[in-house]
Amino acid sequence: MIKWWLGVVLMFFITTGVILYVFTMDYASEKAMTEITKELKSNEDEISKLLEDPEIRKYIETGKAPKQKLSFTTKNDAVQFISERYSVQELAGIREKVSKGLNEEEKLAVYEKLLEKVTDDELMALKVVALKEIKKK
Repeated sequence: MIKWWLGVVLMFFITTGVILYVFTMDYASEKAMTEITKELKSNEDEISKLLEDPEIRKYIETGKAPKQKLSFTTKNDAVQFISERYSVQELAGIREKVSKGLNEEEKLAVYEKLLEKVTDDELMALKVVALKEIKKK
C-alpha cells in the first residue's frame, strides 16, 4: 500500500515537472520571438530588404508558401525551433536582461548571443515569420 502511494506521489511530481518545463520553454521561446519581432520592427532597412524578394513579399501578403525553402513558416514552428536550440537558462537569462531595459550595446550583445546557434537560413526564416507577425497586427 505504501509503495502504491509513493508511486502516485512520484508520478505527480514528475508530471508537474514536465508541465512546468514545457510551459517555461514555450513562454521563453515566445518572448524570444517577440524580441526578434521588436528588433525587426525597429529596423526599416531590414524590412525593406526582406520585402525586395518577391517570393517573401507574396508569402507575407497571401500566406502562400515561398518557392525558396524556409526552415519554417509559422510562428508556432519558430517558437518550437527556438525552444529546441536554446536551454531554459539561456532564454531566461535573455528575458531577464531584456526586461530590465537595454542600451544599444547590450541589445547587440543579446542579438549576437541569439545568432550563435542559428544559421543564416534559419535567421532568414525567423525574420520572415516575425515580419508576417508584424503585418498581421
